[in-house]
Amino acid sequence: MIDVCFFLEGTYPYVAGGVSTWVHQLITAMRDIRFGIVYIAPHSDPTRRLKYEVPNNVLYLKEIYLHDYNLAPQKKRKPKPQDYELIRTFYEELETNCFDSFRKFYELFRGEQSCFDTQSFFSSEKIFDLLNYFYDRYSPGISYIDFFWTWRGTHLPLLQSLTAEIPAAKIYHSISTGYAGLISAIARQSHGGKLFLTEHGIYTHERTLEISQANWIYEREQRHFRAERELSFFKTWWIRMFQLMNGITYHACDQIFTLFEGNKVRQILSGAEPEKISIIPNGIDIRGTLEIRRNNRPHPQIALIGRVVNIKDIKTFILAARLVLKTLPKAQFHVIGPFTEERDYYDECKLLVETLNLEENISFTGPVNVREYYQFLDVVVLTSLSEAQPYVILEANLAGIPMVATDVGACREMLEGRDEPDKILGKSGLLTEVSSPESTATAILKLIQDPALYKSCSEAGRARIQSYYDQDDLFSRYLNLYERNL
Repeated sequence: MIDVCFFLEGTYPYVAGGVSTWVHQLITAMRDIRFGIVYIAPHSDPTRRLKYEVPNNVLYLKEIYLHDYNLAPQKKRKPKPQDYELIRTFYEELETNCFDSFRKFYELFRGEQSCFDTQSFFSSEKIFDLLNYFYDRYSPGISYIDFFWTWRGTHLPLLQSLTAEIPAAKIYHSISTGYAGLISAIARQSHGGKLFLTEHGIYTHERTLEISQANWIYEREQRHFRAERELSFFKTWWIRMFQLMNGITYHACDQIFTLFEGNKVRQILSGAEPEKISIIPNGIDIRGTLEIRRNNRPHPQIALIGRVVNIKDIKTFILAARLVLKTLPKAQFHVIGPFTEERDYYDECKLLVETLNLEENISFTGPVNVREYYQFLDVVVLTSLSEAQPYVILEANLAGIPMVATDVGACREMLEGRDEPDKILGKSGLLTEVSSPESTATAILKLIQDPALYKSCSEAGRARIQSYYDQDDLFSRYLNLYERNL
């Protein structure tokens, strides 16, 4: 029997990043607890490699692929009229409270009494009739072909989740809502045990940002030039799918954890019960990071540390670098992090650097040992559109490096303090506006050109992290949680 089974979507142990590091540290710190991992990815990938050495107390590792469909027919009982009526009821309740009908809905696809597999569901004439009924009821004026393929595209990964193999465990712990949260909720219903959720970022909020900017979701060509605030029918559909999974996860959880007060407010507004929510911020290995020795270089060294993806808004960092270079022409800028996740976006960033003739001043390092860069960096920058509690702030501030960060997620309380005793320590960096190269550049120059401000931010950062973000203290809260429920 596994003690704790993690559900992880696109993170540990195959993708490096703050969430993955947190999971790895948590597992490593609890050697006496037997862990399992369910890793969720879009497709199988034979070239995928582990980014972490998985500890020996991980006894189970299962991969689930949302878009590798098993269309082979399986032996199932014949659907009954009440089964189709249950599906109709589930869809009709999506706008209200569908949690009770969802449990009955997924039991049509898994377990001894299941009556559908992927092939039979999508080839059923009665399901097709239901689809037509909902099209007539909810989608006037929408292309039926687009309606059908969007329905199919959203339901294929949903059915993959409903039919996924799930191990028995005493505790299930999901690190997001979305598909990981949905599968963990099914695990709790199927096997019993407790279900905990830790949201580093608010999954549905991040998906909403991505979907609103997505160009892979069909939108009818506009016939006018007036700006519109409302999202298209199909973008709204995708967002509601993630909202559904979000609500199901919150409803099924025994306890919900998040990193800061702003996340808690979002969770409550999204339907989480306030009494279920607790705040446990991320921590850092204080002793390991304090061993970094600073070795300053003759010209300013500024870095953005993070994945080269749209939500990190690397382009704003590049444009800010151009502005800083007008004052500090020998400054060096580094984009430190992997760039294979959104290759098109990376290519756009590289093209922007070339177009601005900044190749000699801006470098993309790819994955590197960040600790080596902390030895000489002067300022670390985050230009993210959305963040939770960025691990890079913990690292940089503990190394004595002031931060420049957009005012998103927990950045304000991490740089300025969470409560009065914390705020007395002073600022450990400067906050900027989102998508503002001017604001970012101004903050970078202010830190570099004001030695007194730089020194106070450096000292405040070290003091704050040591006082409030020691991972040993924070992980002990999860250890106590696990031990109380095992």
